Amino acid sequence: MATGWETVTTSFAKADKPYGGGDFRIRGTQVISLKLAGPEITFKPADQLKNPEVAEPTEAWMNDSGERLNRSTVNFLRGPIDAGLTRTFQQRGQDAAWWYSKDWGTLYVSTGWMDYKTPDAPNELVPQITKLWRSSDGGQNWTQLSWPEDHNIGQLLFLDSQRGYAIGWGPHVWRTANGGQSWHEVKVPPLADVGKPRKTFDALNLGPDGVLRAAYYVEQLGGVKTSSLIYRIAWDQQDFEQDVVLPNQTVVDLQSSPEATGGYSLYALSRLGAPRNWDDPSDKGRRTGALSVWGNAQLPNVQQLHTFDERLMLDGLSAGKQGVLLVYATDATGDGAPVDFTFISKDFGKSWDDLNDGAAQGGYFDPDTNTEYALFAYTLKKRKL
Repeated sequence: MATGWETVTTSFAKADKPYGGGDFRIRGTQVISLKLAGPEITFKPADQLKNPEVAEPTEAWMNDSGERLNRSTVNFLRGPIDAGLTRTFQQRGQDAAWWYSKDWGTLYVSTGWMDYKTPDAPNELVPQITKLWRSSDGGQNWTQLSWPEDHNIGQLLFLDSQRGYAIGWGPHVWRTANGGQSWHEVKVPPLADVGKPRKTFDALNLGPDGVLRAAYYVEQLGGVKTSSLIYRIAWDQQDFEQDVVLPNQTVVDLQSSPEATGGYSLYALSRLGAPRNWDDPSDKGRRTGALSVWGNAQLPNVQQLHTFDERLMLDGLSAGKQGVLLVYATDATGDGAPVDFTFISKDFGKSWDDLNDGAAQGGYFDPDTNTEYALFAYTLKKRKL
């Protein structure tokens, strides 16, 4: 199948140094981007080198990996696709999460920073300093919100500019109804927080009706063994309730179709079997992949739509309008470099085409327009599905 890409521009974010498109979004001719960037590294001229065949950084810290990580920053940029992007936010951090309203008027950004120069802690958990920011004018100006620095944020999911969730290590779930001015912690589902202190959910989804769903794997819960549980909570509920059980599966991604009138569909991309056992050298992590679907009604019926060859490492899933589905996967079983594939269905998962798109350096799928964007160096491409 032809890849169907159309070139949008060959100079995407070219002027921003160090280069990188970041996690970008496009609307019309405008771009917003949340970008993690290391410090710019410069090198001495040839006549100052001790060894003319070995490059030397201009300053000593540039040769220290810990110092480079400590100087990493989280950046927000906005501007026209072809005229260059303007940075309006920069804070130190090696990790970040964001949420933006449909009109891009309201944005939230969390930043996470660790000191990579500090000695190892007794529990091997280096503290992370987390900060939370909000903009109410499209990213032109930012206000830091009150947030406990030791509460990591891995995802921000909002219903609108005022109501939303922050989800972090543990896992923990916090809810705000006043634009992040105050937060209330929501009790997580049974056994979701059993295990390592920095455990996370396997996947999260906020449906078009504002229902939050969380997927996680359990060894056993009552009569349920080696399965992924998916729990749900509506905005007017105080506690999570069970949605579905996926027997003998480990969820990779969880997405909802954008339609809300008359209901919508939930899609789970999973690996069949237990999670990879990293303590067993013989377990290479290869599992048959599966895609399942169910509706947002009470007591839903789960159907398995498709399976994927175990040679593929499943990377993610997108769900669009009118039955468009995309599954992203990598084949690293060959002798050469890993090969990235996109599997596309336009009939609700009944039939699939696989595309070898090469190695993109970023991109996303817009479910409202069924448009996929991908960045190849400075070249931004799109395809309408």
